Amino acid sequence: MIERRFPGLRMAGPGPFGAAVLALALLLWARPAAAAGFPSAYVVADVPVDATAQSAVQAREAARLDGERRAFRQLLERLTQKGDWQRLPQPSDDTIVNLIQDFEVKDEHSSSVRYLASYTYRFSPNGVRKLLHEAHLTVTELASKPVVIVPLLRTGDTARLWDDPNPWRAAWGAANGRSGLVPWVLPTGDLADMSVLDAPAAGKPAPEQLQALAQHYGGGDVVVATAAPGGDGLEVTVARYSPDGSADPVTVQVPGAKADTALYAAGVVAAEKALEDKWKQLTFGGGEQESILSVTVPITSAADWGAVRERLSKIPFVRGEQVDLFGHSEVHIRLRVRGSADLLKIGFAQQDLVFTPGQPTATLALKTPVSAAQPASAAPVSAGQ
Repeated sequence: MIERRFPGLRMAGPGPFGAAVLALALLLWARPAAAAGFPSAYVVADVPVDATAQSAVQAREAARLDGERRAFRQLLERLTQKGDWQRLPQPSDDTIVNLIQDFEVKDEHSSSVRYLASYTYRFSPNGVRKLLHEAHLTVTELASKPVVIVPLLRTGDTARLWDDPNPWRAAWGAANGRSGLVPWVLPTGDLADMSVLDAPAAGKPAPEQLQALAQHYGGGDVVVATAAPGGDGLEVTVARYSPDGSADPVTVQVPGAKADTALYAAGVVAAEKALEDKWKQLTFGGGEQESILSVTVPITSAADWGAVRERLSKIPFVRGEQVDLFGHSEVHIRLRVRGSADLLKIGFAQQDLVFTPGQPTATLALKTPVSAAQPASAAPVSAGQ
């Protein structure tokens, strides 16, 4: 996706320093970029399969085919607008298999006639893009920066957050937060978390509480996911808070006769879908037209430039880049991009890049320069990560 070209590259800075800068620039471009993480938008996690047949082998094959079909349909619906779902392609089973890059299996159980398991699939981004492009469908694949999930359980007048038992929190802990358009992390509920936020405050958290949780887990926004069981199922409300404390809550109903593990798991799926739907509303409409964006990148070290390059490689609407000027304090580049200025700003922000439109050049800066970043302490990771 990234074009490593530098015809016409100009060197800023005189004498030996300029020569050293140019040599470093060429070295950085000659080296392979750091391997970008697999796009979470193309991961479909925790697909349950259950099939019965005349033999265990036949049951497993039937379950596998069913899982692949459902996972692929889920992926296509995730990447497209609801109004286009009737026009989604329906490829053969062989085509779907060829689009699966790899998969993971867990919780396998089988008998002589039955097979149960949970599958996580990683689909080929290029292959899926091509299929949807040929169907003339608009696609969104820009993933949000991971959000921090705060599972709040309300039963009657009681609210539970970090204390046990909390089956709602347990359901999030059993799920996979690394996939989808809105990946998430789950706090461990340690003493530090308890000191930042308690159950009463979770209903309307203060900006400083949100910032503390986000910084602790290296995520983006904080999402308070509230579940309230009732006689007809589970009422789930997800509120994604921006750093200033504003939110636009969404409430969904999850039907069920009993507040058991299965109902809470279904509530997690419903909450994830609500988050993705809101994110799609924000990131759709960028258009397919490509344009050239002239950008100035302030840097304080070669490490800054390396970090910018790596982050650009993870943004799907950046289709190519070319360096025009490499200086000791800034780099001038041209980006080949797709999308509106608003979409660009949102996308860059997911990689902690601050985008400021401007004429004739825009500015793209690291939110925190590498040299100024403090050594990251290992954040605790929950069982759901």
